[in-house]
Amino acid sequence: MDQRTIDRFGAAVAAAETALPWEDLGAVYCEGDARGFFDDERIGHMRDTALAFAEDLAELYERRAALPNAPRKTLFVGAATAELWLVLFERIVLQRKVAWVNLPGPESAALDRALAAAEPHAGQPLPRLRTGGWNRAEIGPVDHLWFASVLTDPETFPALHDELYERVGSPEAVGGGHPKREREQAQGLILRAFDCLVGDALVTTSDEEQPVLRAAARELGATLDAPSDARESALVGDLLRHCLWRRA
Repeated sequence: MDQRTIDRFGAAVAAAETALPWEDLGAVYCEGDARGFFDDERIGHMRDTALAFAEDLAELYERRAALPNAPRKTLFVGAATAELWLVLFERIVLQRKVAWVNLPGPESAALDRALAAAEPHAGQPLPRLRTGGWNRAEIGPVDHLWFASVLTDPETFPALHDELYERVGSPEAVGGGHPKREREQAQGLILRAFDCLVGDALVTTSDEEQPVLRAAARELGATLDAPSDARESALVGDLLRHCLWRRA
């Protein structure tokens, strides 16, 4: 990468970090007194982890560069603050298209404002979060799906969270939820995301979610193969792997 690109990325990152209301975001992640939750150390750890994922993915994209009809686009489903640096890296440094979908709420609104603050420094348009309906026609074909720590979210999928982390009946269990309804909701979300993938693509997901995604892939006549190497996510601590998706 050239120096101009590095400078643009650095300036965009600085603007985005400055624009984020860290104290308010702390309340999203921390019960009780959230003051200081996102201190310099935690922010630095998230930044370093995101850039490590970016480096991993850049290498994988390079290996796959010769694949025919590769759309060079990533769909982030459920990604949040910890993935902001990765989104900026993919768009500014790797020159990839990015689609980002998540639920509406204060975090999504804050991330949108951070992206708007970063855009004048990026030298190109940056994505915004989609918090409403979306499908393949809106997203377009993608060759990388980031679907990590989504089904284990304790607020959206409390029953699945306990099941996938094997916490049902334990003191760590969130409790509540509706297992059947959550399974149906998760299946619909997975299939909608899979529908955006080209026939040969990457899917980044956690070890806990992998069996659910693999079962959904089989229903579509596709395979999802995980590599042996993994990297720990910054906030949740899930092990994430860049799996290979193939559909006939």
